[in-house]
Amino acid sequence: MLESATTTLYIDPLQNVAHMKPFLGEPKFPVLSVPFANTLTANVLITHIHPDHFDQPLLRELTGGKGAIWGPGTVKAAGAETGLDITAVKLHETFIVGDFQVTAVPAVDWIGDEQVSYVVSDGKHTIIHGGDTNWHGYWWPVATQFGPFDAAFLPVNGVVGAVPGVSPAADEFGTITPAQAVTATRILGAKILVPMHYAQFHNAPMYTQYPDLENVLDQSGKEQGIEIRRLKDGETIIV
Repeated sequence: MLESATTTLYIDPLQNVAHMKPFLGEPKFPVLSVPFANTLTANVLITHIHPDHFDQPLLRELTGGKGAIWGPGTVKAAGAETGLDITAVKLHETFIVGDFQVTAVPAVDWIGDEQVSYVVSDGKHTIIHGGDTNWHGYWWPVATQFGPFDAAFLPVNGVVGAVPGVSPAADEFGTITPAQAVTATRILGAKILVPMHYAQFHNAPMYTQYPDLENVLDQSGKEQGIEIRRLKDGETIIV
C-alpha cells in the first residue's frame, strides 16, 4: 500500500484466503485486515491472475466503484467475467495514478501465466514490486531504464509445489529464492530489499517454502552488501 498526500495505491492486496486452503494450507498467522485508503479513493495494481494476488471480493470492497484497477490482459478478462472494470497494462508503457508514475515491467510466472512487475515513482522516490516472479534476465534492463531504486519489494519464499490442474509437477522453484532476491536487489541498484511473499503459508508437499529462509536471507544480504528491511504486517516506511 503506497500513499502520498492525495493518492493511495495498492499492489496485489490480499485478505480472502479461505478458498485457497487446499493448496496454501491454513495461514501461519492471522491475515491482516487491509486498511482503507486515507485519501478515500483506492487505486489498485494487480501483477497476475493467481488468487493470492487477485482478490476480487476485496477489490470491490476497496474501490467501492470509485477507484481504478490495472493489470495484465488476463486479469482484465477475468475481471470482466465478474463485473470488475480493469484497465489492461502494457509492458514498458508508463501511466499516471494521481501522484504516482507507474510502469509495468517484465516478470516470469512459475507456470507460464501472464505476469508483470511494477515500477512506481513519485518523481523523487522509486520502488519496484515483483509480484511473485521467478528468476529472469530482465533485472539488468529494468535497472538501466528505471534505477536506482529506493527499495525493491521482492518475493523470497522460493516455493516448490504442485499447482492444481498443472501436470506433470516439477520440483523447481516457483518464485525467487532468498539469495536470488538479494542478488536481484543488488543488480537493480536498490538501497534496500523488503522481502515479501513468505512465512504466512507453508503446506508441504502442495506448497513448500524455501528451507531456513530467514538465515539464508540474512547471510546473502551480508555477503552482497544489501540491507534487508523486514516489515511486519501493518508497519509503514516513510520516505
